[in-house]
Amino acid sequence: MKKILFVLLTVSILSQVQAQYDPEALAVLDAMSSKYKKVEAFKASFSQQLTNESAGLDETISGDVAIKGDKYVLEVAGQKIFNDGTDIYTFNEEINEVTISTYDPEEAEITLSNVYDLYKNGFKYVLAEKKPNGDRVIELDPESRDKSYFKIKMIIDSKDELKSFTVFERTGNKYIYSIDSFTPTNLNDGYFKFDTSKYPGVEVIDFR
Repeated sequence: MKKILFVLLTVSILSQVQAQYDPEALAVLDAMSSKYKKVEAFKASFSQQLTNESAGLDETISGDVAIKGDKYVLEVAGQKIFNDGTDIYTFNEEINEVTISTYDPEEAEITLSNVYDLYKNGFKYVLAEKKPNGDRVIELDPESRDKSYFKIKMIIDSKDELKSFTVFERTGNKYIYSIDSFTPTNLNDGYFKFDTSKYPGVEVIDFR
C-alpha cells in the first residue's frame, strides 16, 4: 500500500513540474512574441491599476507610450519621459524641469518594451485558462525567489495580441496593466531624444 501511495505521489509531483513548463503555454507565448517582433516601432495607450486589499489601495493612472527597441517616450502622470537608449530624460511640464540619468536596462524588469519576451529567460509558465471569447490566460512564475514579485498573469487574445498583464508583488501590491490601443508605426531615432531647444527656459538637472 505504501509503495502504491509513493508511486501516485511521484506521478503527481512530476505532473506539476511538467505543467510549470507547459508546452501549450509556450506555443501561445511564442506566437505573441513573434507577432510583436515583426513590429519595428509602435504607439500604445494603457492604464495601470494598483491595488492592495490589506492596505486599502485602489489607484488607476492612464498614459501613452511610443516604443522602438529599447527606446521609448512615455507620457504619464504629468510627466514626459524620453529614453534614447543611452540616457533617460524626465520632463515635468508644470515646473519646466528635466532631470537626466543614465539608462540601465537592468533596472526596469517589466516594461511594455520587454514584456513580450520576458518569459524566455528565468520563468516557468502554464496555460491557466481558455476563455469562451478566445482569450488565453498564461501564468508566469519567476524561477528566482529574489524577485519582488511572485507571479505575472497575461491575457492574450485569439489574435495573439497581449490585452493585459498583472504583476503580483510579495508586498501584496497588484499592478494591472491594460493595453487599450496598439498601433504599429514608423519612428526615427530622433523622436526619442529630448531637445532642450523645444522647451525654452527649461531647468536641466543632470545626474549622470
